[in-house]
Amino acid sequence: MNATPDLLRPWTGPMGGVPPLDKVDVPALRLSLDAAIEDAQVELAALRALDTEGTFSDTVLPLDRHADVLELVESVYYNWAWAHASPELRELRREMEPRISARNDALYGDTALYARVRNVAENGDLDTIQKRLVQRMLERFEDAGAHLDDATRTRVAQINQRLSTLYTDFSDRVMADEEEMVTWLDADHLHGLPSSWVSSAKAAAAQHGDADRWAIQNTRSAVEPFLTLSPHRALREQVWRTFYGRGELREQTRTLPLGHEILALRAERARLLGFATHAHKVLSRTMAATPDVAMGLLKQVWGAAAATFKRELAAMEGMARSEGFAGPLEPWDVRFFGEKVRRRDHDIDPNELQQYFQLDRLRDGMFWAASKCFGWTVTPIDVPKPHPDIETYAVRDEEGADIGIFHFDPFARSGKRSGAWMSVYRSQRWDSARVPPIVLNTCNFLKPGDGSPALLSPTDARTLFHEFGHGMHGLASQVRYRHLAGTSVVRDFVEFPSQLNERWLTTPELLAKFCTHVDTNAPIPADLVERMQAAANASSGFSTMEYLASAVVDMAMHMSEGPVDPTTFEQQVLTEWGLPSQVVMRHRIPQFAHIFSGEGYAAGYYCYLWADTLVADAAEAFDDAGFYDRELARRYHDTVLSIGDTVDAAEAFRTFRGRDPEVTPLLRHRGLIPASDS
Repeated sequence: MNATPDLLRPWTGPMGGVPPLDKVDVPALRLSLDAAIEDAQVELAALRALDTEGTFSDTVLPLDRHADVLELVESVYYNWAWAHASPELRELRREMEPRISARNDALYGDTALYARVRNVAENGDLDTIQKRLVQRMLERFEDAGAHLDDATRTRVAQINQRLSTLYTDFSDRVMADEEEMVTWLDADHLHGLPSSWVSSAKAAAAQHGDADRWAIQNTRSAVEPFLTLSPHRALREQVWRTFYGRGELREQTRTLPLGHEILALRAERARLLGFATHAHKVLSRTMAATPDVAMGLLKQVWGAAAATFKRELAAMEGMARSEGFAGPLEPWDVRFFGEKVRRRDHDIDPNELQQYFQLDRLRDGMFWAASKCFGWTVTPIDVPKPHPDIETYAVRDEEGADIGIFHFDPFARSGKRSGAWMSVYRSQRWDSARVPPIVLNTCNFLKPGDGSPALLSPTDARTLFHEFGHGMHGLASQVRYRHLAGTSVVRDFVEFPSQLNERWLTTPELLAKFCTHVDTNAPIPADLVERMQAAANASSGFSTMEYLASAVVDMAMHMSEGPVDPTTFEQQVLTEWGLPSQVVMRHRIPQFAHIFSGEGYAAGYYCYLWADTLVADAAEAFDDAGFYDRELARRYHDTVLSIGDTVDAAEAFRTFRGRDPEVTPLLRHRGLIPASDS
């Protein structure tokens, strides 16, 4: 089979070589993973066989560069699993995930290698960045139990391998509910919905077997516009229950038993590794440092958000009564009546606004902003890609030097998990010279079925800029060691560049140049911009509360020292915190893929608020200097974007901002306190 050698051979082409993405299929992935794992084991055996007590050059540096080919093959494999899934690929994941986990445990559970790295830490003549690399490596070994006795280390490995299977199963079950469950509409159900949304619903219906009707896909990008704009209350409830019930509506896709086991295994592993809870384990290496500090921030914002939502709800109820609706508002009502209040108070029509938010133009706008700030040029490049919708770009600096390659995968489709994310085909490396990264942004915007331009809601537009913030973080990396490169920073700092980049979307310069009408190409009117900005925090209480509910439940679950039953835990915790009945978790436990489809955000969902605290403070520096001030942008690039994890995150922020962050700018930005308060 030609595909397998192509995946395993050194990548050829521009910028250090590109993956042969046009030749990837499941058999190629299977054979390539098998061969790469075997080669990595041979390489590891040679490293283990060295007769050395351990130095930076003979132990740490080889570990940093270990399994080069396997790392590249795995990058393709995981990107396929997330965005090009098929029944065959899901079966491959069930086979491979425990094997990959076992290999990692065998590597980082190796007591002899751990001793060698410890010797480097204790006796090596290291510079500051080398010390940081060694410390990060020691943490990986200790996460695998290399410092523990054989029986404990074996149990940790067993837990990790079982978790790898559970994560795959959880993800697959949620994806099945998203792909297979739709809500059907007839022509008289389309009132108030944008034409681009209607076109996408028509295409979805054809995909699901009835081209004469319309179908609401069970994804956020399809559901939230309907909940916001449709006057059909019974259908809103049906759509809401289908979407927020993912993972618990069908016996074959129920996820709560998986979540129960995941929580128990994480708790056991944390205790074996010497931590009180999984949350204590995770936060020991973050800016927050402890769960109590993270919970403290959540509590600090909760009170202000709850008070703001109480005022929003009163306005919604008044609007509902004025339209003859006397009953209590339910969760499927708040977006609808919240939108009516926003229109009344700010004269904002989302259909009108969307006409100025073309995906292609906004994509060009985010590239332009990077050019104005950092001198980057972003131009199309012809490299292999796995789907016609994916766009590929070469990114270079103002001297023409290579920065990296950027893949943009914008539209929802079957086989792609919901949400939006940044990933890589190759993180930035440094061999004899810098090897440019290959970065991927994946989104799930609705693709019009009639070939018309894709139009975005303001929320989708923020998502576009958010993910490119992650992308720029990966692209800008100038780090010599792989374990410290790119976005390999602590969890509550990784969202800082992404959330900060959202702020460029609403700068006057970008709005005037790139927010043009889809039909007339006229720039967005100044009065519409003013109304949009005035309405920016119209539902801030609601949006903050639904986020906080998810963050609080995540942290509370992983702080628990006793068994957690996820079937009752969600309601129990949110009742204790006083969550209003009209609000639910943005990601309810049965579909909370952030924390149950992998390790990444488990006991870490709070990080969006933590990062937004940094962002609100940092953004005030750009407000003062100008968002396109080259000197400030260069300082941000040099002290945050390009340094990876070579510097402590708190120190990196202080170097950029000149001081530690403050929470008041966050409360001001979200409209949770008056702008004059300090």
